[in-house]
Amino acid sequence: MLHGAIPAGLIDFWTGPDQSQPNVPPLYPIDPTEYDGGQCPANSSLSRYPPFCRADVEAMATLGFNSIRLPISWSLLEPARGHFSQTYIARVAQVIEWAKSAQMYVIIDMHQNGYSRYVGPGGDVNLSDLSGAPRWATITDGFPSRVFLGQRELNPAVFEAASNFWYDRAGIQDEYIAAVALIAQRFKDESVVAGYSIFNEPWPGWNLPPGFEDLLLFPFYRRVIDAITGVRDGTPCWSGFFMPAPCGYRDLGVRDQRHLIFLDTGLLREVTDFPTHLGLPVSSYPNLVLALHTYTHEYTFDKLVGQTPDQATYPWGGYDQSYVFADREARAMDAALFVAEVGAPPQWDYLMTANQLTEQDRQRIGFAFWTWKENGGKDSWGIFNPPGSPPESSGCLRAARERLLARVFPKASGDRNLRYSYDPGTGGFALAATGQRGAPATMVYIPPEVRGEVSTGGGVHGSIATNTDGSRVVTALPTGGPFRVSVAPQSLALTGC
Repeated sequence: MLHGAIPAGLIDFWTGPDQSQPNVPPLYPIDPTEYDGGQCPANSSLSRYPPFCRADVEAMATLGFNSIRLPISWSLLEPARGHFSQTYIARVAQVIEWAKSAQMYVIIDMHQNGYSRYVGPGGDVNLSDLSGAPRWATITDGFPSRVFLGQRELNPAVFEAASNFWYDRAGIQDEYIAAVALIAQRFKDESVVAGYSIFNEPWPGWNLPPGFEDLLLFPFYRRVIDAITGVRDGTPCWSGFFMPAPCGYRDLGVRDQRHLIFLDTGLLREVTDFPTHLGLPVSSYPNLVLALHTYTHEYTFDKLVGQTPDQATYPWGGYDQSYVFADREARAMDAALFVAEVGAPPQWDYLMTANQLTEQDRQRIGFAFWTWKENGGKDSWGIFNPPGSPPESSGCLRAARERLLARVFPKASGDRNLRYSYDPGTGGFALAATGQRGAPATMVYIPPEVRGEVSTGGGVHGSIATNTDGSRVVTALPTGGPFRVSVAPQSLALTGC
């Protein structure tokens, strides 16, 4: 069970005073030597996000997170066509080493927002909201860069650039597959890497669902899987040109058949909280994960028409709507389920974040929280308050978020019938499992904020280990028959402000 956060410090967001100059270098250094020995570059108010440093990984582990969804940018990985930055790859490897020291997993996320910061400046375009493709892979065909309805994706230049990617204009999709394969080759023997998220929040361009997902997006995913695993599911096709849905991809020699492959749903699913594709099988590769971004009341129709979360009339099924349908999607694709992004404006944590996390417990799926730290005003989405002023990395931990995110949860279990619930208001936790003699132990993590007494009962041998930070881990070894693990309610020892 992965619980984690998402730092944005390695994303190639545009920064600068003049948007007519989009080709500015990254604000924070990508050379890993700048972060050696606990060094951390100074934070800057020019960026929405602080740099990501070793102290951040250690702070994540202290909160009980056991994973990091690490977004990286194609524009920094392959700044010139066919030329990959070994410096940037070394920076990614550095973060993975930090995670290894903290006993955390890493999901390497090929991230993009609005396709690319090179779509072109416009009067209402905020380039600092955009990231992803390098300039050479951003083909807008002269479409104007202009934002409609305040949504960064509703931009003709973004529509055209995204469509050109999905139709492999000038072979740019082939180049992207080569970039993913390079990352997979570098980390295929690294067990700390849980897997790879192939494409963040895919925007359909001029295409419409379900044709986009079933004819373009998921066939693209299958080609990436073919390339890095060698499973060869699709039919042989040419490359360098548009590849129809049945096309597979040649084996690029990586042969990574251990890691998870995270498949983001199309971005329009966030708006509807409904599936926007037919849920067809994607690949015979067994380690697939359907990755949701659950932003109910933030990007769904109710927000677009101006309703507040406490008065919203959509989605009709409530917070569980997205999860119920996602479970069906994942089963149809023979994939696991994971919430690759969840987050909310801090003032709505009590409603939005709390309900999302409750649904995830009910569905027994993990999450990655957007975002770890963020500069800006009081409405920034970071787990920490924004700094009073740079060069501070951030302010104090937000107590309301600490209450919700520092959770009791099963870190691992072999029991498919396991059920559990956690009450962040009281710190109470209850887990029930069927228990078969000889089955793997169920491991329950209890953060230091939770102080209630632990008890086990039924067919189980339970032991408790206390870590140096005050957290506890319950090892519940089944001896046969149903068993339970409980944490009694007691006021939480929050450290945040």
